[in-house]
Parts: sequence; structure tokens; C-alpha cells
Amino acid sequence: MRLRSSASKFAIALHIACIALAHPSLAEVSYAPSLAEMHPETIELLENDKISILAESGAQRRYAERFSEIVYEAVFETTGEPAGKGLVVIGNAKDPHPILLLKDYFETLYGAESEAEKANIQILFGKTLEEFEKGSQEMKKEVGLDLDSVAHVVPMPLEGPILNLYQIAKQENFDESRINERIQDPDSFRRVAASFENYDWAVYLPPKNAIDKALKEILPAVMKKEKMGFFKRSLVRGAVATFKPLIRDAMEGVRKSTMYDAILATTGDLNDGDRAALTGAYLESLMPRGNLIPGKKTDRSLEAIREQKRKNAEYAKDPYIEPTETLPLDLPAYASLEGEYETSWGQPIRIYQDEGAFQFRRAENDPRKLLPVGDRLFTVEDRKMTIEFLADETNRIAKAEIRRERHRETINRIVRIEPE
Repeated sequence: MRLRSSASKFAIALHIACIALAHPSLAEVSYAPSLAEMHPETIELLENDKISILAESGAQRRYAERFSEIVYEAVFETTGEPAGKGLVVIGNAKDPHPILLLKDYFETLYGAESEAEKANIQILFGKTLEEFEKGSQEMKKEVGLDLDSVAHVVPMPLEGPILNLYQIAKQENFDESRINERIQDPDSFRRVAASFENYDWAVYLPPKNAIDKALKEILPAVMKKEKMGFFKRSLVRGAVATFKPLIRDAMEGVRKSTMYDAILATTGDLNDGDRAALTGAYLESLMPRGNLIPGKKTDRSLEAIREQKRKNAEYAKDPYIEPTETLPLDLPAYASLEGEYETSWGQPIRIYQDEGAFQFRRAENDPRKLLPVGDRLFTVEDRKMTIEFLADETNRIAKAEIRRERHRETINRIVRIEPE
């Protein structure tokens, strides 16, 4: 179980990095790029649905076809609607990752333009790079490596401008001087800045074996950060070698969930909350369950999607609404609400008064001030949570319901704090 948790945490951390790279704003430019020179192969799906695959070998293409069909099935189970025309780009180990390519040429793009064009470039690429740097700092803090070092394992949606920059770089065999010449040409840059018309969505998938290279780079950094001795290092290396199939399996889940989210973002009428919940459920269903040989996950993932759709429908009936107006504090009136509570899995929660405030504290977390919005209904300072105290048939407070966005839980009172 610990191993499954570790593989899943590593994969989910990379999934967060993938989502951080998604969906920069696009400028409205009339120029439309074409991938005709790249000769992508196409797989036919339902009527009007096609997925083009850009791969440099037959093995890559076969992998991408099977991969795309699995994700497509999950998307159709989710929406029941066409997924449109998509593009899957399989990377090569010798080629730079699209985000690193963007980092390399952002300054060139930015420095060669007028103030108005600089603002446009910032809109096109700035947020993507900011989120990447934020994810990089988090990884540096956790394992002592920045995200650049392992970017080659990260799948990402390819919005129009990033896809177009990657297309130009690939056409020029990633030759730095020729790329610089192309992107400084006004017409070429307009093609970079254009939104693509050929496809409704596009996704970059790293080479299938990219995770092996990443592990070689991550392990020494983790060992150094944790100050492991020789025997611990040997144990870790042995564990990784033994359970590498689990880690690969987890990364396949990240790849699939990235593509799933990219398609959902352009199809159907899902709101951001429903889409995030569905993507999270799909990702979790694809995480390894502790078997060294990955099992069949299609049925499990489709069932997870159906269950999340049910939860989304329930949530839509009674969504969380952030309270706005609060009432004056009346601390003496809250004495009957104070006490020790616990969640269904035994996590302690304490409701108490301290230093002139009504406080909520979960486990060992910092306390949060509760602000009244009704007789027994309270919120917190950022309005992202409410707690409503519920009375039993004798009018004694026996439970409380905690609500946040897309979350609801009931906690039970176990000890009442008697006034001194």
C-alpha cells in the first residue's frame, strides 16, 4: 500500500504540473497554420471525429493509436458527444519538450516586438510560463530538482500558439539559428500566434520510456536531499528497479488524464468544477492498485466516470454558495456548540472559544475563525467553508455539517466542552 501511494503521489504531482501548463489565452489572429508538411496519420472514430497522430516510427504510432482509443472511449462515456478533431504529437528523446522550447524562445519573441505585440505575447505565453515556474519551485522544494530536469516526462495540452511554435521548430529540425530566423519574420510569427483551425484540441505525449530517464535523475536528488547513507540508497534503488512497472503504470494514467482533460475542455458544456472532478476521478481510477503487472483498467475508469457524473448531478441540485454577509459575534450564545468532534474516519476536530474568537481546528492544523451567518451556521474568513451545527430530537447539538466547494461531510460530536 505504501508503494502504491508513493507511485500515485509522484504521478499526481506531475499531473498538477501538466494542468498548470494548460489553456493559455489565445489571441484572435486570422492566420491558420497547417500540419500538412508533417504528414500525420489519422485514425477514424465516430462520424466527424478524427484523431491525427504525429509520430516518427510505426511503434510510436501504434502506441498512440491504442492510447487515443482508450481515452476517446472515456470521453464519449463522459459526454456522449463528438470529441471533434484532435491531434496527438509523440515526442522524441532527442527533441526538446514544448515547454522548454517555449522558454528558450520566449525572450526572442518578446524582445523583437513593439509594446503592443509584447503585451500580446505575454497573453499568449506568459501565464503558461508563470505556472511552469511555480510548479518548478514546488518540485525543487520537494525533491531538490527543478521541473526543467524532468520536463521530458510531462504531457501537456498544445494550445494553438505553442503547437505552432513546436511545428516551426520541428520543421527546422530544432536548429536554433533557423528557428530564430523564422520566428523573427513577421508572417512566420503571425502563424505562431494564430489559433489552429485544423484541430479542436491537441496534446503532446512524451516518449514512452521517458520515465526511465527521469528516475535516473530524480533518485540521486532525492537521496541527497534526504541525506541517505549507502544502505538506504541501495534499498531505494532496489525498490525502484523492482517496482518500476508501477511507476510507469502511474505515468500512463497521468498521460491519459491529461488528454482526457484537454478533450473535455473543448467539448460539451461542462463547467470547470465538473470537468476538474471528472478528470480527478479518471486519474485516480488509472492509478496502480499495488500489482506489479498492471491490470485492465478500462472498466474501472468507466465506472469511476459514471460515479463522478452522478456526484456532479447531485452537486448541481444544491451547489455550495459562498456566504457574503456575516452577523455580529455573540460568543456566549455559542457555548452549546463547543466540543470535540470527529470525522467518519476518526480525525479530531475541535470547536472552541479563544482570545475573543470562535475557533475551528482540524487535527493539528492551524485554527480558523468562525464567523456567524445564521443561528447555527458559520463560515470562515475566506468564505471557502461553512459549518452548520445540527441538533438531535432533544435539541442537543449532536452533529455538524461541513461544506466546501464540491465537498460535504458530517462530523459527530463526541465530547461537549462544559463552561468553566
